[in-house]
This record gives sequence, structure tokens and C-alpha cells, in this order.
Amino acid sequence: MAVNEPLEISLKNVLDYFIVQNNEYRFVTKDFGIVSSFMRMTSELFFIHQPYKLKEGRIVYAVSGQVTLSINLIQYTAKKGDLLLLAPNSIIEIHEFTTDFEMRMMAIQNDFIQFLNKDEVLEYYIGRRENLFLPLSEKDYEMTERYFFLIWDTVHEEVFRKEVVQSLVSALLFNISYIRKRSKADTETRHTRQEETFHRFIALVHEYCTQERNVAFYADKLCLSPRYLNTLVKNTSRQTVMEWLNQAVVIESKVLLKHSDLLVYQIADKLNFPNPSFFCKFFKKMTGMTPMEYQKS
Repeated sequence: MAVNEPLEISLKNVLDYFIVQNNEYRFVTKDFGIVSSFMRMTSELFFIHQPYKLKEGRIVYAVSGQVTLSINLIQYTAKKGDLLLLAPNSIIEIHEFTTDFEMRMMAIQNDFIQFLNKDEVLEYYIGRRENLFLPLSEKDYEMTERYFFLIWDTVHEEVFRKEVVQSLVSALLFNISYIRKRSKADTETRHTRQEETFHRFIALVHEYCTQERNVAFYADKLCLSPRYLNTLVKNTSRQTVMEWLNQAVVIESKVLLKHSDLLVYQIADKLNFPNPSFFCKFFKKMTGMTPMEYQKS
């Protein structure tokens, strides 16, 4: 029997399905999308405390209020002026937001900006699974708004000017790169080597957790000993390597349980558990619910 893959928040399924009530706040093609008002768009797809996988990368920034969300296990609180650059295939989960929260967003398919992949920020965006959280100064925020609405106005021309939009999105990304480099030079925001290694570890967990749950595997990828990796991760995050791996597997499990028609035994196999019983015990221990209870919740 054929089964569906987990639902991804992608440009394709946004085009294929009716999931918003107010289309005037968005513009979508097969390789680019832009949303001027996420809240007024009234999406029927997003729910609190439910993980989603974003197929394409995103440029997101808050324009009012505050939101708390997790991106690939890392929790962020974003308020007006905070910008997020989300790598393709990131898993997000919104925990809470204030009643006045609003954000703008672009979704960009990799090939849309492929010719720019030598730049540092685009390497984050395309080549790595790391995400960028960048508080903007008032001046940088206003400039980002000008870029955004220039792109917004351009996509609403009578003929879609793809090359113009590509150039404007590229200019925005290069400007984000300059802001990031300036921010990184600030001693108050510079990551230590341990923090950089930790973020590389989290990116690897996000990429391999469904198949690899051995500390030695991640230590080898980072050219570290398992013991040192354990110490570094615990010192940086107050959680062990295995705790991060288990959390990642739970998130992947939730995505599959909510957004696919896979049966529990198929999910257990997909996530490399030895048998369905082991998977059910693991999920119940981590969440307090059985897989079926979560699926129906």
C-alpha cells in the first residue's frame, strides 16, 4: 500500500492546497514566496506546539509583538527587529506568541539563488543546516523593510520579473551578510569556539538523528573524542549528547505522526528503532503519551 510522505511546508503544497483565508497578503510561485502579513493571512496550517518541516529556506523578521519558537531543537524568542535566516529542511515549532505578534517572510527555493552560494551567509542558508538569529538595529530594520517592500511591489507587477526579484533577494541576503559580519565583530556577540562546535553538533543531529544515535558518530564528524564532545555539549547547553539526540528523534516522530499516513510500525522502522514496541516505550517515556495518543491529540 502506498503511503504519503510527511507534510512539508513547501512552496509546492502552499500552491496546491487552500491553506490561507486572505491571499492578498502573500505571493507564491514554484520557487519563491513572500508574505507581507503572516497573522492577517490567517493560515489554516500552523498550530501551537506542533512541529513542521520547512522544505525551502526562509527569511523571517518580526515587525511587532513577540514569539517563542524552536528551530532544530534550539529555542528562540523573537521580537520586533529580530531576523531569522532558516536553512532548508529546518524543523520549527511555535510555542507561544503575543496577541500583537506579526512577521514578514520569504521562502526561497535553493535554485532561485544558487549562483550566489560562495557568500558566507548563503553558505549558512544553502550549504549548512545552521540557522541565523540576528537582532537588527533600528537603521538595519528600516533598510530591511525597504528591501522587503521593493520586492513585494516588484512581484505584483503585471508580468513577473523573475530576474529582478532574484537580484533584489540577492541584494537583501548580501546586506544580511554585512550586518552579520559587523555583529560578529562585536565582542559581546562573538561565539566562543565551544559554542561554534556546539552549533555544528546540533546541525549534525538535525541531519543524522533518524539513523545515527551513537555519540562516537558525531564525535568523529567533529574530529573530537566522544568524551570531549560529551563534556563540551554538557558545558555549553547543560544537556548531554544523548538528551539532544532523543529530543531530535521525538521531534521527527511528531512530524511523522501528525503529517503522514505511516503506521506506527512504519515510523519505528523509518526512525531506525529495532521494533515498534521499543519505539512506543521511547515515545511514551519522552512525551508522556503513546504515539497513537499523540496522533489523535
